[in-house]
Amino acid sequence: MAYNKRQHLAGNIAALEYIFMHPDFCLTEKGRQILGKYSGFGGLKCILNPAEKDTDVAK
Repeated sequence: MAYNKRQHLAGNIAALEYIFMHPDFCLTEKGRQILGKYSGFGGLKCILNPAEKDTDVAK
């Protein structure tokens, strides 16, 4: 499976939302699956260096 920045970012955001939006959460199987998709933002340089122009996305 190819690396997909959009899916990677969506998985990270979903995991963070799950943690921060459910302060009383109890880790269920669904929660375990959501949190399992979190892998950090290190591979997403678009987080550290956001695109200012459309041409920046290809870099």
